[in-house]
Amino acid sequence: MSGSSILRYPIVHGYRLGEEIGGGGFSKVFRAFNDISGKVAACKVVNLFISPSIGYGTPNVKELQKEVQVHKSLSKHEYILEFIHSEVVVKEKEDDGWVPGLYMVLELAIGGDLFDKIAPDVGIPDDLANFYFAQMASGIEFIHQRGIAHRDLKPENLLLAANGNLKISDFGLCAVFKHKGKTRLLSGRCGSLPYVAPELGGPSGTGYRAEPVDIWGMGVVLYTMLFGNTPWDEPSDNSPEFRAYLTGELLQYEPWTRIRGSAMAMLLALLTVDPARRITMQQIKAHPWCMTSSQLTRAQMGDALTAGMRSTGMMTIADPTFASQASQAYAANRSQRIASGSQWASQLNPQESQFLRATGNITQGGDFNNITTRFWLSISCPDAVELLTSYLEADLGSNSVSAERRSNGADVKVQKAAGAKSVAGTFQIRGDDSLMEAKTMVVMRRGKGSILHWKAFWWSVVRDKRLLPYVVKGD
Repeated sequence: MSGSSILRYPIVHGYRLGEEIGGGGFSKVFRAFNDISGKVAACKVVNLFISPSIGYGTPNVKELQKEVQVHKSLSKHEYILEFIHSEVVVKEKEDDGWVPGLYMVLELAIGGDLFDKIAPDVGIPDDLANFYFAQMASGIEFIHQRGIAHRDLKPENLLLAANGNLKISDFGLCAVFKHKGKTRLLSGRCGSLPYVAPELGGPSGTGYRAEPVDIWGMGVVLYTMLFGNTPWDEPSDNSPEFRAYLTGELLQYEPWTRIRGSAMAMLLALLTVDPARRITMQQIKAHPWCMTSSQLTRAQMGDALTAGMRSTGMMTIADPTFASQASQAYAANRSQRIASGSQWASQLNPQESQFLRATGNITQGGDFNNITTRFWLSISCPDAVELLTSYLEADLGSNSVSAERRSNGADVKVQKAAGAKSVAGTFQIRGDDSLMEAKTMVVMRRGKGSILHWKAFWWSVVRDKRLLPYVVKGD
């Protein structure tokens, strides 16, 4: 390689890559800026050229090509994440100092993950679940009309726009089931176990109809919105909850007993085990529960979405606010300073700003951060790094924790068991001046695993007696 050995990310479709905001496996996701238009987007970079000798496997290029083509064809819908551009930087460009790979420029879901704002085991109000279910149904109907099945509906793939609207994302497991008027059965077994339809567990080689699979997934997502958890670990005899659902016994227990009337009828119609009898998209649109539109106003949406987090006290830690005159003045001055130098704040209309503030995406100090699994500490950053590292090693074991020191803090990577599965992510520990009452900010960025399990992990961390004396809590 000529010149510096440090690889750089190129300008892609006019977008300059900035902060890394996500990723996992073979990919990284960055916030991207168009310095000419002022627009902000997301850029997903997939490493196509990873060596098989490393032991992590290699990306399926054919499947990635399909994902790109499908997403391009679907992105002109209000409730589907927009696909802006894609290009490949070939391996040979590495010699010129560029990071090779597949670059996908996507709409930035400024509101973050829908389920990041939902309290585990609490859920959201029925009328807000109705609102988001209607948007999800509209997006999935659009996808099905183009002969495509999503096949991976789950909380991690439901994002939010700045105004709170839903954005369906991630078409990596999609399949074409209808082409030129001909419909075919699907056969691939895929998806996350709590959300997959039971017919996917049939004998090997058995095909299944595409549309009912997504409708079942919509049902599990609706349940999860209402109650903040999944109804079972998987829809098979391996799950005691699913076996009890088959007999009807499960419906006699919490949280099922909390839902009645047309909402319960809707849920049971979606979660009908026999796909031939499962409700169709046309029947969904005509169902009494869907015909009764949400009574929430746009101004109420942010508070309704985070109502569970507020009632449990989560928001006093994830988005602490303070009523003292000194704190208010400090936050106002800082917020004004941050906004004046922001590349995205000027693009927000009042409705969007209101939603983002109500959901904690814009903090009292004016910072933009759409991850609510975060907290502030009253101790210095070096002390916070030592405290958190020792705490996590004691709790998870030293083999599950690795710390990378930085000039401004540390990134502590962790892996934690969550039932039969696990969650993994990074504690990003940084010195911070956004709150007068704090010296350090910690963002728990999920890498893989369930959003709900990661959020429950965060909640256990911030309430642990070893950390609690230093965790900043709002009024």
